[in-house]
Amino acid sequence: MNTDEMTETTVDGTALWRGQEVRVRAGGRDLGTGFVDDLTGDGSIVWILFGAAEPRRMFLAEDAARYTVLPPTSIR
Repeated sequence: MNTDEMTETTVDGTALWRGQEVRVRAGGRDLGTGFVDDLTGDGSIVWILFGAAEPRRMFLAEDAARYTVLPPTSIR
């Protein structure tokens, strides 16, 4: 599948990898878009870098965060 065919997919932390651009939703709120900065091997802890003005934010499995993986060519 090339990047032109990719669509957005919503997943939990187990399906992520470093560098992916994601939209984060947790606690019934849309928290915005950022990049996966790091994560544990089992995806139970995920660090998202939302922007240079904010430090990265850690999400635990208990937060029940959902990540919408954005296509690499997306424009917002």
